[in-house]
Amino acid sequence: MVDHSARDHATWSASSTDRNWNCSGALALTMDLPETTNEAADWGTCCHQIAEKCLRKGVQAVDFIGTTEKGKKHEFEVDEEMAETAQMYVDYVRKRVVEAAPKGVNPATLLQIEQRFSLADLSPPFEAGGTGDAVIYFPAEKMIEVVDLKGGRGVVVEAKGNPQLRTYGLGAILANPKLLVEQVRVTIVQSRAGHKDGRIRDETFHVADLAEWTADLLRQMHKSKMACDEFADVLAGKIPVATWEAKWLKAGDHCKFCKKAGNCSAQTQEALDAAGVWFDDLDQPRLSNSPDMLSPERAAQLLDAADMISEWVNSVRAYWHLQAEAGVEIPNYILVPKEGREKFNDDASAKLAAAKAEKAGLPKDKVWNDPKPRTPKQIRDALIKAKKPTIADELRELSGAEAKGTNLVRATKTTRAAVAPAAHRHFDILD
Repeated sequence: MVDHSARDHATWSASSTDRNWNCSGALALTMDLPETTNEAADWGTCCHQIAEKCLRKGVQAVDFIGTTEKGKKHEFEVDEEMAETAQMYVDYVRKRVVEAAPKGVNPATLLQIEQRFSLADLSPPFEAGGTGDAVIYFPAEKMIEVVDLKGGRGVVVEAKGNPQLRTYGLGAILANPKLLVEQVRVTIVQSRAGHKDGRIRDETFHVADLAEWTADLLRQMHKSKMACDEFADVLAGKIPVATWEAKWLKAGDHCKFCKKAGNCSAQTQEALDAAGVWFDDLDQPRLSNSPDMLSPERAAQLLDAADMISEWVNSVRAYWHLQAEAGVEIPNYILVPKEGREKFNDDASAKLAAAKAEKAGLPKDKVWNDPKPRTPKQIRDALIKAKKPTIADELRELSGAEAKGTNLVRATKTTRAAVAPAAHRHFDILD
């Protein structure tokens, strides 16, 4: 099994199709930037790794609770939420594989797990490809189904008309040229986010429709190539950057996972315009209207734009947090330690807590998640529900939360002591 966090991404990856399709200049701005991650992204990576292990080894996600999975930057102790998220996907894939198999055919032969694909046969202007989480072939229906696990809870992903999923479908056909395929089904499994079509939702289309869509995809790729070529002229001083930005950049919901999010002129202007923000003579931000002065029509416009504005603000925070960690000083802002997940101090502390909880009368299933004790919070909560709050308080000294990274906060709004940027912690900085 390949470490998901170590995978290389194609220049035009399936996951970037929606962004590159809607903003032709995105690829030019981000092509040479390093891959980034955050806690939510790494949580999803770890959940994918658990799901893959389950499918390959024929085990259940609950078997991994208490173990540790590593993403690009963050690591997680697998808990019930991660296990349940992976298990919904695993159960669906297993069910569909059984349904796909005709009598006498081994279902396992119809499933490809984490199948890599390339669009090179289409002669795109960039290296293009991706990885399908699960690819299932249905011989009787002459259909390929690509199942995509989404671990996020904050962004509800649509299945219908989704460019990323259609790229997966296209890639699955190209990666399996010997299969007779007339239909493609793309399915999202997103257990942590509700949707009117359910937490498992799909779209099915004929290969002829996919071929027509592929022609549109290639046209969008060539537009991005033109934007990249013109950006080289910007860097050479032949074209004003503002002219290029006005021609090729377009902000929208697709900005969320862009590596330039929070530092893009089009996204910034879109958010400020939507919010009605202007700057006074002292260069201080002002809102053109207070909420109680809005008309219902204007309020509706702002509510529609609220998610986009919120995403922009979050992107700005994330970008400047990284800059601060790199040693950039931001007036009136400091880095402070962020506490990680609570854990027992050591194995001896975990065993002592378990022994005390059992002595207090807790049943074993409330204390142990074999072979390890449950988390400190789980045991304390069980004790409190059992009306043993005193014992719960006694256990607090057996656990703690280590500092895990930093937060960027306004200096006047925290009592926590500032910490040095990562660049200063890892290198000797000379005055």
